[in-house]
Amino acid sequence: MKTKFTKITAIILALVTVFALTAYAASNSKNIEIFYRNIKIMIDGAEYIAKDVNGNVVEPFIYNGTTYLPVRGIANAFGKDVIWDGANATVYLGKKDRNAPDNRLDKIQYSDYREGDYDSWMERINGTITDYNGNTYTNGMIFYSDSSSYNIAVDYPLNGQYSSLRGNIVLPESINTTTTKKTKCRTSETEVRIFDENGDTLYEATGITASMPFNFDINVKGVNQITIKIYAEERSSYIALTDLALYE
Repeated sequence: MKTKFTKITAIILALVTVFALTAYAASNSKNIEIFYRNIKIMIDGAEYIAKDVNGNVVEPFIYNGTTYLPVRGIANAFGKDVIWDGANATVYLGKKDRNAPDNRLDKIQYSDYREGDYDSWMERINGTITDYNGNTYTNGMIFYSDSSSYNIAVDYPLNGQYSSLRGNIVLPESINTTTTKKTKCRTSETEVRIFDENGDTLYEATGITASMPFNFDINVKGVNQITIKIYAEERSSYIALTDLALYE
C-alpha cells in the first residue's frame, strides 16, 4: 500500500528518521511517495506499538529507502517528554533546557510519612511562600508543628536513578497556599537532616535562622530511598524545602 503526503504534513506529525536525520532549509512543500509495510518496532526483544498524543496507533513508513518513526511514540517508550516548537520547527525530546532538572522531589509520591506524637503536618507548596529576605518560592514542601518539640520524617523512593538532589531550606516569613495562610511565622532552632536507606547522613543543616535560605547539593548516586527529617524546639514553627531539583 502506498500513500501520498506533503512534506509539511510529515513535519506537523513530527516524524524523525531512525537511521539518518535530514535537514531541510526550504520552507516550500512538495508531494512525496511513502510506503507502509506493516513495520514492527521491537524494543529489547518485545514489540512496541507507537501511539500519538490521542492514543491512536501511528505506523512507521519508508521514504526514499529510509524508515521513519513517530517521535512521540518512540519518546514515550523511553519515558521522554516531547515538545513541538511550531514557531521554530523544532522537536525537543526530554528536556528543552539541558540544565533543567530531570524531576522534582515534590512530584514524587512519598512512600512513608511520620508526624511524631504532636500536631504536625506536611504539604506541597500550592501557592507561594516568602522568606525573610523577600524571596518568593512556588514549589517544594512546607513542614509545620504546633508542639514545643517535634520530629517529622518523610521517605521518598529514588530507585537509584538520580545522581544529585539540589534545593533550599527556607524559614517562611509569610505563607499563602491553598490550605494555609500565615504571616510572620515564628523562627526556631530548626534542623534538617537527609539520610539514605541505610541510615547514613547525606546532608545536615543545624542552627537554621531567618537569614535563610540554605542551599544544598547532595550526591544521591545509587541511593534507592531518602528520608528527610525535620527537628524543631519551638511551638508553631514552620520550615520549607523548596526548588527540590533531581538530576540523573
